[in-house]
Amino acid sequence: MTEQRTTLSRRWFLNSALAAVSIPLVSACGAPTAASVPDRPSDAPRGMGVHLAALDERLVEIENMHAVRLGVAAHSPGTGRTYTYRGDERFAMCSTFKPYAAAGILQLESQGRLRLDDTVAVEPGDIVVNSPVTAENQGRQMTYAQLCEAALTRSDNTAGNLLLRRLGGPDAVTAFARSVGDDATRLDRWEPELNDAARGDERDTTTPAGAARGYRELLLGSALDPARRRILTGWMRASVTSDTRMRAGLPPGWVAADKSGGGNFATLNAAGVVWSPEGEPLVLVILSDTTTGDRDAPFADASIVDTTAALVSAMSAVP
Repeated sequence: MTEQRTTLSRRWFLNSALAAVSIPLVSACGAPTAASVPDRPSDAPRGMGVHLAALDERLVEIENMHAVRLGVAAHSPGTGRTYTYRGDERFAMCSTFKPYAAAGILQLESQGRLRLDDTVAVEPGDIVVNSPVTAENQGRQMTYAQLCEAALTRSDNTAGNLLLRRLGGPDAVTAFARSVGDDATRLDRWEPELNDAARGDERDTTTPAGAARGYRELLLGSALDPARRRILTGWMRASVTSDTRMRAGLPPGWVAADKSGGGNFATLNAAGVVWSPEGEPLVLVILSDTTTGDRDAPFADASIVDTTAALVSAMSAVP
């Protein structure tokens, strides 16, 4: 496994005009994605390849240090720089589906098919594990806005299920992902079964490249109108589940609108958009799981922190 990790092919794509239309991603480990992406242009800054080589090596170190498999996608809309590492490999998505579910609710609201202040009964039989907000409200009514906020800020699983119920089930999230340019994400089960995360099981999985395309469209693109995009971004900025993960790896002054997720086999994910103090956005997707094969292996939060720091440093470096 280690030997395979040290033979990494690397490419940069720097055409910001094309990147503004789509996110063509090239894997730093394995073959290119289906989209045709040119090699690093001959007139690209010479130092860029050095930064990328150092990032490859750093991610290998993090994998070996924490006994994890990493999948990474990073994209800077401002510069057009895109980097992936195991970009097309599948990882259990766990709670990173919840921004798609909340965005789906916002889309229904924009179509006049529901109101965010419409209420939903939270029945005791609905409550599943890791539901800190809905558990306190069982037997009461919650609005769709409250359910979205609970799902995104506290990763409340019952809230996620109630959003799925309104959307039409897990298949609706798969369809929504396709509508925003994410051709990889598939949701098959409900909470908490979707966190099973068995290697080789493609149910409830995504890829770094696919998730990066989808999250970029949600938070920076046209999947939602500006007002509803601001609502979604606000919910994700208010998350309290990222403090020891992606946000802990950001330099001072940076802010994030992201979603974390975790499941069996030490599956630990962080995905969203971060902004520099100058307001420049950077799409980051970090997916991971254990290489030990232990279903009950502990989460390696430090691997997400270290990977975030490495990505921000490399993607922000001036060639």
